[in-house]
Amino acid sequence: MEENLSGVDDWIAEAACRNQNTANFFILRGDPQQRAKRIEAYAVCKVCPVQRECLDYAVINHELGIWGGTTDRERRIIRRNWTPLSEKRAKLKGYSQFA
Repeated sequence: MEENLSGVDDWIAEAACRNQNTANFFILRGDPQQRAKRIEAYAVCKVCPVQRECLDYAVINHELGIWGGTTDRERRIIRRNWTPLSEKRAKLKGYSQFA
């Protein structure tokens, strides 16, 4: 999953989730482990040094799943008053189930 990161997405190299199981960040409705996965993902995000950059990326690009310590539902609310750090850009390959 290594890729050449440069410019606006340099933050991904410092992300606490970089080597984590991404299934914990993309939780399907009806998953019996939903609560445990969400708690684990939030714990990773809470200590992440680039949480703000991750959240910014997810808000701008309408990502699904847990990004920057928030769910897509929470980001829909945040988006109404969000001041982005950067502009919309191509999705990061390998970091989203839907990219």
